[in-house]
Amino acid sequence: EFHCGFEEEALCSFSQDKSDEFDWTRHSGSREGTTYTPNTGPSSDHTGSNQGFYMFIETSRPRLEGDKARLMSPTFNINSKSVASSSSASNNPTYCFTFYYHMYGKHIGALNIFLRQKGQTPTDTLVWSLTGNQGNYWRQARVNIHPTTAFQVVMEGVRGSGIEGDIAADDVTIEEGECKDSPPNNLRSFASLPSCYVLLLCITQSLVLIGWQR
Repeated sequence: EFHCGFEEEALCSFSQDKSDEFDWTRHSGSREGTTYTPNTGPSSDHTGSNQGFYMFIETSRPRLEGDKARLMSPTFNINSKSVASSSSASNNPTYCFTFYYHMYGKHIGALNIFLRQKGQTPTDTLVWSLTGNQGNYWRQARVNIHPTTAFQVVMEGVRGSGIEGDIAADDVTIEEGECKDSPPNNLRSFASLPSCYVLLLCITQSLVLIGWQR
């Protein structure tokens, strides 16, 4: 099992992608309370400790909408015993990637998780994605991944339409085996939909109920 709470400056060998537009920042609540912009970002790490650290993307100027920051895990070799016992390609070993995220602010963009598999040409596969304001809470996500070769997990924060869009991540774990009680990988919520869509859905449901009662 691999675990990283970003408490050390070495970041558990996580690294910043050099080909993106900006970097993730290591931060703790004891420094400035919240992140640098009001009405966005967490005030502490996911345990509630002001002394604990987490990683976040700072979306103030000079950042532009759509700018990406990618944080890459160390490279993991898949368990050769698991591969040997697999009878087909569809039975590749499963790993559970768990992390906490905080997506609070009216300008939240997106948080994407990619599985990057090593090879002559590394391939990135989107395994989890969430967009929009999720409230001023830390939430946990659990994602089953199925690498066929040595791999990394890439956390990509995407800047939204304004400065109130800081996204944070904390306490990352990777362990062999399927996630227990894992939520859907591509997690979506009504919070990420425009309000007009939600209103339209509610009106449609009401009309259906009225028609049924008649």
